[in-house]
Amino acid sequence: MDVIFIILFIFLLNSFFIRSLAADTRIHSTGYLWLLFSVHLLLTIAYVLYTVDNRSDSVSYFTSANNTSDWFSFFETGTKFVGFIAWPFINVLGLSYYAVMLLFSYIGFVAIVLFYLVAVENIRLDPVFNGLTPIELLFLLPNLHFWTSSLGKGSAILFGLGLFSYGLSRFNRRITPIVLGGFMMYMLRPHILLAYVVALIIALFTSNIGLKPVYKWMILAVAFIAFFYLSGSVLQFTDTDSLDITQSETLMHRTSELSHATSGVDLQNYNIVFKLFTFWFRPIFFDQLGLMGFIVSFENAIYLFLFFLVIRMLIKNWDAYNGYFRVSLFMFLIASIILAQVSGNLGIALRQKTQIMPFLFILYCKSLTLRPVVSRR
Repeated sequence: MDVIFIILFIFLLNSFFIRSLAADTRIHSTGYLWLLFSVHLLLTIAYVLYTVDNRSDSVSYFTSANNTSDWFSFFETGTKFVGFIAWPFINVLGLSYYAVMLLFSYIGFVAIVLFYLVAVENIRLDPVFNGLTPIELLFLLPNLHFWTSSLGKGSAILFGLGLFSYGLSRFNRRITPIVLGGFMMYMLRPHILLAYVVALIIALFTSNIGLKPVYKWMILAVAFIAFFYLSGSVLQFTDTDSLDITQSETLMHRTSELSHATSGVDLQNYNIVFKLFTFWFRPIFFDQLGLMGFIVSFENAIYLFLFFLVIRMLIKNWDAYNGYFRVSLFMFLIASIILAQVSGNLGIALRQKTQIMPFLFILYCKSLTLRPVVSRR
């Protein structure tokens, strides 16, 4: 019964949310936002059906919160913070597992809308299909919705990233989203917040801030070399969820265990290049991972196309990627390196990469604005 109530509540809340955005002339239309919501809702239902025959961490999150009377026992960085978010809904409001799943799914939807708003306020593109621009089409891709539609870190961390990115897009007047988003990232995955901070620093040094170009590139080169050499040490004390250096052995144990999950491809012993390719673009058609893997392969093929166009445009038009676009670029690269090293198998990689793909979408759409410039050369 509470599921019906929560569905009605979400529809009412979403009506107010979309209405609040109606005055923004940069969005395609409120109709598109409802389309986005409908896609997310359908994929939420698909995820719930998927969990019937597949293990889902959402069950353990719910059970743990439901069996704990002390709310603040969950207030710590890492996985337990998901329980902190869920605890009041479970123990105060008495909501069921599926009702809490729907609430977290809506958090994931809001996160996707925040990234969409970042894209449309920084990029202008012409319609390419039924009045929709590539921005609108990219944010309809299913993987982004599927893995952010449940009780877990996927929806919560994307919400933190979305808030932080939305605030950063107009940082001089959006301090609150930056603070809230930064807090969410710190509590759930401190290493992702660290990646964002590093991306900001590198973007600052590679942008027009008064330094001579030679010094900027020297700083950039040193920063990247240092990051590659130190990334292993950083991962040892992050434990993927924590900055506690005393638990460095846990990461190796966790990655080893993840590599034995039933995803079909073990990433553990790959070098960094193959890890990144696998993390971003697999499963691909030759992996033969069953029906779901075959379906996901189509979207990964799209990612591969987006990536190569972005690389091509970056090489030819580096100076055109300034400010927020450079932050997005370095965030995409740095976070990918970190997450690829802690994703033991493709099943984990599919979920982990959801949080960084919106940055690739933004970079791709920016690249499309540069294509006429390239064609005239």
